[in-house]
Amino acid sequence: MTTDTQDGLLQRIAELEAGMAKLQRRVTTLEDTEQINKLTRMYGYYLDKALWDELLPLFTEDCEVEISALGVYVGRAQLETLFRKFLGQGPARSGPDGLLWGQMYNHMMVQGIVHVDDDGRHARGRWRSFMQLAEFRKYGRWGEGVETFEYGKNEAGQWRISRMHFYRTFHTPYEESWATAVSPKGGMLQNYPPDRPPTENYDPWPGVYIPPFHYANPITGRAWVPVPPAREEDKDQS
Repeated sequence: MTTDTQDGLLQRIAELEAGMAKLQRRVTTLEDTEQINKLTRMYGYYLDKALWDELLPLFTEDCEVEISALGVYVGRAQLETLFRKFLGQGPARSGPDGLLWGQMYNHMMVQGIVHVDDDGRHARGRWRSFMQLAEFRKYGRWGEGVETFEYGKNEAGQWRISRMHFYRTFHTPYEESWATAVSPKGGMLQNYPPDRPPTENYDPWPGVYIPPFHYANPITGRAWVPVPPAREEDKDQS
């Protein structure tokens, strides 16, 4: 075998190995994306029924969670306070086995878009949560909003939620719906204060606010630049 032939074979082997490595990265990214999709949908199902013991382990120990204008809650202990004490004693009243009789707290996680970072250890996602909330013969409410996530993979290869931010679009009584009812902005809780104030200031419906996208346009390559939120004082007076 000539030197030229040997060099050609070595180059071909190198090209094949590079191609295999590229395919392996693609397969790993697809598997990671599917794991993250399942993780986020599971989060929605556990939240539906106020199964806090199942929901809390889906988050990292140093997680950060921000819901509407409540502020930022940092760490698993604060997250437990937010879910178990605030939600679990309020709109999602619950016992050891989840929601109490007559409670409804549906959260449908749809329209998910997930991107895994090149390092294979971090990822970001954007989902839409559509909600049905009710207490039998007392009230019914609609709710909807964009939910952004950041995820991290631990040493065991498990994906968990490291940051979550829910942006309220609307939250209205069933009888009035979003057609006529103004959605409350809300604010920080006095009994269960957050670690930091809200990171963004906006008015929900009928105000219009588009949460920042974590991705660029796949065709143009442009990153969408947010405009100042539409506030109540900016509404059309005509």
